[in-house]
This record gives sequence, structure tokens and C-alpha cells, in this order.
Amino acid sequence: MNNIKFSIFLVLILSFEFVFSQVQTITYEITAKNLSLEAVNSYPQKLISHQKEDTLYRIIVNTFAAYEDTVKRKIVINDRYIRHKNYPLNIKKYLEPTLLTNYNHPEIQNIADSILNMKDSITIEIIKRALKYSSKRIEFDNDLAKELDKGTCTTLAVETILKRGKGTCSEYTNLFLALMRKIGIPCRMAVGYIYIPEQNFQGSHAWAECYIDNYGWIAVDPQNGFIWFPPVAIKLFHGKDFIDCNINTLPDMYPVSIKILK
Repeated sequence: MNNIKFSIFLVLILSFEFVFSQVQTITYEITAKNLSLEAVNSYPQKLISHQKEDTLYRIIVNTFAAYEDTVKRKIVINDRYIRHKNYPLNIKKYLEPTLLTNYNHPEIQNIADSILNMKDSITIEIIKRALKYSSKRIEFDNDLAKELDKGTCTTLAVETILKRGKGTCSEYTNLFLALMRKIGIPCRMAVGYIYIPEQNFQGSHAWAECYIDNYGWIAVDPQNGFIWFPPVAIKLFHGKDFIDCNINTLPDMYPVSIKILK
């Protein structure tokens, strides 16, 4: 996604934040060459139906703004951070470093220490501080975004990101993933599609999801530093990193068609 489009997307996202109370469940019909049924069928999304026709998936999925779920939102607001929680294996794997999210970098250690030295022990406040750092540490790279869109390159590793000081949504996310895992908060990459037909806007996006006990996975945006995604963001993949999402190149995940069902 290029920088101009993403700037527009950010404005739209922020405007949605103030009208969540008006947003109801949205139902999408999506045709795609590649997607993860597990990722599609994860909160706040719900997979209604799916079928495979030749090489194409055809799915129907419901979603809504997770912020509207006031019961679950209260869990997030009150969760207290514990450095060494005993997570089940299916969650613990999202604490492991990968080739793209290696957290054994001096700067990652330093910022992790800085965040945890603050007195606030509420998990979501720690996440917010890490989001702020990630969103400001690097600049958006239009040239890299174009190469990713064409499928001529893939996302960069944390060491390279910190050296270059530039990246796209996936690089912001890689940096944030490394930081969260260093701190001890399970975190995974999400890749999906932003679809706002009334604004003539659509495009791919990568973000992160942090695990909070008794809640599950909460979506956050390392590029722009906010949480509580609106339902215009449709998740199609998740994993430990871009490679684990089983996406060869970015065009591999673009939907063939997408529409909102009335």
C-alpha cells in the first residue's frame, strides 16, 4: 500500500473510532486464491460459510468493531502485566523469535527495559507505549511498498529495519513483534485487506495481535500506534511472522473479488 493511500486510510480509521456506536455487523463475500480459514474465523470475525472452487476460495464472513464488545473490552482495560506468565503451547509459540523478528538486538533490549521500568503495570498501557515507539522509530518507505505490491521482494528482518530506519506496514509490525516478545507478551502478525467502497478505498495491510488472558487476541496497528480496529479491516492470515502466514508474496493474498452483503 503506498503512502498516499495509507494516509487516507489512517484518516478514515480515526474517523471510524468516533462512530463505533453506529457500526453494526458487516458481512463480506470474498473470493481469493489464498487465505487461512483459521485466521478468517477468529474474533471478532466469524466464518459463516466457505467452499473451494478449482483454485479459488469463496467465503462469507461476519465482523464487527471489537471495541463495541464492552464485556471483553473491560478485560483488556484491567489486565495486569506479569513478566513470566505460563501460557499454553499454542500461545507460547508467539513468544519465540524468528528470522524476521529476532529480538536479540541491543536497541530492542534497551527499549524493552525502558518500557518496563515505568511504574504502570497494566498490560494495554505497556502495549500502547510499544506501539508509540514502533510507529515513530522508522519512516514509511514508498519505494519498498511498490516493490512489495509488485511481488518483487518480501518483508525485511528487524536488524535491517533498524539499520535502514524505513519500512512499510509489515516492517513496523516486525519491529513491534520483536519488542512484544522480548517483553514477554505473545504477539502474532496479521495480514488482511482494508475495504471501504463508499470511499473508493481498498488495499492490503499488515498489523499485529497481542494476546491477553481471558480475552484472546487484540488487534493493534504498529504503523500508526492505535488499537481497536474498525470492521473495514478484514483479516485473512495470521502467524509468527510473514513467512509463517504462508504468503509467498503480497499479490498472492490479494482477493480476486470482495463485496459487502446487505
